[in-house]
Amino acid sequence: MNDRIFGGLTFLLGLFYIYSAFIIEESFISDPVGPKTFPYIISFFLLTSSLFLIFKPEQTPYWPSFGKILEVLATAVVLIAYAIILPVVGFVITTFFASTFISWRLGANLISASLVSLAISVTIFVLFRYVLGLSLAVGPLGF
Repeated sequence: MNDRIFGGLTFLLGLFYIYSAFIIEESFISDPVGPKTFPYIISFFLLTSSLFLIFKPEQTPYWPSFGKILEVLATAVVLIAYAIILPVVGFVITTFFASTFISWRLGANLISASLVSLAISVTIFVLFRYVLGLSLAVGPLGF
């Protein structure tokens, strides 16, 4: 029954995406694909997967333990905090802490998660800023 409820909600979300894409006004100067294509693609996958959930639900769904649900919620809180703190603190520091937490929750020990997260955040910053010439959020320390 849970799959059917989730499938129905996903179906409604897919319909909302179609409606949202339909009311987007295209400008006179636009690329060949246009701004409506991506929402239509998303709605196609939402509607297809929702029909699968509605007509072929899992007979005995597996629910994770309460601890696992708390881990998922904690990760969601970290990602929301990442989006809020990113413009203030900067890309490197914020990405370091967020990716350290996520790597640690995925099973890495804290030291290796920290080292890899430091390498990832600095490498992405250098690639985007100096190689590609794109700007990322710069904090008070300049990175």
